[in-house]
Amino acid sequence: MNRLSLAIQKFEQAIQIIFGRGFPPGSLCTVDCNSFLNESKSENHFNSLKEIFDIGFLWAVPKKRRSLDIRYKRRFGVEKYVWKPPIAKTNILSCVNCGHHYEAGRLCGHCYEKVKLETKEMQDAIQKELGLSPVEQNVIVLYDGEKESKTDDFWKNQRIVEMPKKRPSWFHQNLLEPTSQEPSDKKDVKLTNLS
Repeated sequence: MNRLSLAIQKFEQAIQIIFGRGFPPGSLCTVDCNSFLNESKSENHFNSLKEIFDIGFLWAVPKKRRSLDIRYKRRFGVEKYVWKPPIAKTNILSCVNCGHHYEAGRLCGHCYEKVKLETKEMQDAIQKELGLSPVEQNVIVLYDGEKESKTDDFWKNQRIVEMPKKRPSWFHQNLLEPTSQEPSDKKDVKLTNLS
């Protein structure tokens, strides 16, 4: 019973320290271990780093650096018991556009760099012309010679940013459209394939 009552007292003191003086106490993430035992101490703050290391403990700080041997054992296992050797990837494909290799199910890194550069240019042009930060409305980006494809009435109420160069061959115009279907005016909707 004495152990149980002592444990409850320590728990209550810990709750008072946490909720009474804020969590974590002081400006660092430390808790005074001796305050559980020493009830006469009313203040729970530290004056120096030496006091923190003497009477407190730090939260979530690794005690030792993981050695190279331990890291290799975690990665590859131990050859005598469990051996996990590095396995060559068999899902490597060659990009049809640039010829660089990439992993199946992922984008080609070389082609994606071109996309990132083009997107950055578009963002800079939008920022320069419209000054939107962040962009809160839809903006149409047009390259040289694309505005003449439709009438002026079509572009009347839309926010347009023109790029002073030709559209790249890999960057199709339909990539910027939210949908490829025209909006419908029909009021009756027929449900299909419902079970």
